Amino acid sequence: MDVSLKEDKVNLDVTKKDGSTVTLTPSEDSAKTEDEKKDEQEVKQEEKKEEKKEETAKADSSNKSNTSESKKNNTASTTNTSSNKNNTSSSSEPNNSSNNSGTSKPSNNSSSNSNSSKPAEHTHNWVAQYKTVNVPEKGHNEQVLVQAAYDEQVPITEMQEFSICNQCGADITGNTQWHLEQSYLNGGNCGGYHSEWREVVTGYKTVHHDAVYETRYVVDSPATTKQELTGYKCSSCGKTKAN
Repeated sequence: MDVSLKEDKVNLDVTKKDGSTVTLTPSEDSAKTEDEKKDEQEVKQEEKKEEKKEETAKADSSNKSNTSESKKNNTASTTNTSSNKNNTSSSSEPNNSSNNSGTSKPSNNSSSNSNSSKPAEHTHNWVAQYKTVNVPEKGHNEQVLVQAAYDEQVPITEMQEFSICNQCGADITGNTQWHLEQSYLNGGNCGGYHSEWREVVTGYKTVHHDAVYETRYVVDSPATTKQELTGYKCSSCGKTKAN
């Protein structure tokens, strides 16, 4: 937009959509038609759209350059990996020229055959081993009651003299004369007597008898046998190990 001052008045140069330029004076500007105002708004909108397109294009250009740079890095990494693989394969492959010259190198097949021919590692199957142990009888001695305690009435005796009739054998101690007279009066034949010493109980005394015990062996647990673990033995190879 071009602005020029002339005779204290402001002239406005407006570029239309079709590319033509129109110079407006203040009086003319106030007398603009509705179509011209619309043209001005459209021009402003077009300018804003152009600015947005430029910003979008710059952002896309920046993203593309970053993407291109990352692709280059990935390509370089892939190239390095491929190069390492080639170097590895070339180093692992036997040299034909050296084979032709007569140098003998073990082949990979023989190495793999030797590895496959190794016996599998043995796994022990441990089986518990036991022995029979005799367990002796266990018991103890204890006092067993044979006779309970009790009290006994024991008679007290003494020897006394008795007068015995010779004919009838009656005890006439203290009545010897009366016995003989009565026998005579009654037609008996008792005519004499003799003395005898006899044991006579005169009383009793209490005698205490203590309980009677005897020692007897009492079995607490009878003799038996048990299985005692002694170790382990492999059922395959026969190797043993301690408990």
